[in-house]
Amino acid sequence: MENLEKINEIIEIFGHFDVEFAKHMEEKIDTQYFVIENLKNSINHDEMFIKLVILNSIVSYQLCTTGELWWEEFSEYWSKNEVNNENLGEKYVNFLETSKGNRRLLNVKIKRIEKIIPFLENLNLLDFKNYYSNMEELLEKLSKNLNSKKNAKTIVFAIKMFGYASRIVFNEFIPYPMEIEIPKDSRIEKYTLKFTDENPIKFWNSISKTTKIPPLHIDSIIWPVLGRKFNFESCNGIIGEKSKYLFKLLEI
Repeated sequence: MENLEKINEIIEIFGHFDVEFAKHMEEKIDTQYFVIENLKNSINHDEMFIKLVILNSIVSYQLCTTGELWWEEFSEYWSKNEVNNENLGEKYVNFLETSKGNRRLLNVKIKRIEKIIPFLENLNLLDFKNYYSNMEELLEKLSKNLNSKKNAKTIVFAIKMFGYASRIVFNEFIPYPMEIEIPKDSRIEKYTLKFTDENPIKFWNSISKTTKIPPLHIDSIIWPVLGRKFNFESCNGIIGEKSKYLFKLLEI
């Protein structure tokens, strides 16, 4: 079942947005961007910073808290604890085992870390710069090493967070590819039900094609707005008049 009236509304709302607006949302509104930016300023090792962000992304599911608070915990911990390429996997597992916000399915998550560590250990900063220019290739590698589908939530989410980290490290904005799909988490799934019963990934792919905004950037617009602590008043001061269209996203 589809609600065509609401679908037309969402297309109209996104007609007021573009990639630059999504970039502004990411850098000025998304808590996850703030906290990894703060972490980057605390770690004097860009390569290790990116590796930690990727590791944290692939286990960011079935949380005991909100995504925002989980990334705050991650950033705070690694701003105080050193790590190197030789002990990266071991140290990250230690963090995961003692974390407050990510205690479910620990054995499964630790196995994921163990699978991806050999791949990450062989990468240097130049490799990450090359992957930033070709995020689809990194998606392919993560998918293969973790034996997951390329549209699996944690795989595409890892690309999103890798994009954030690379933007901060290399001081360059490269938009996400149109081909990389939206992370299908609980917020997005519930919100999509307002419009259709079909697969959220398929639905937002169609919205992406219509609005010419890549799915990961669509996620950056929607995800913070659906958060418990999203404040429209403060957003208005940061985003300006377009914040009224963000409010309409919830009014639909």
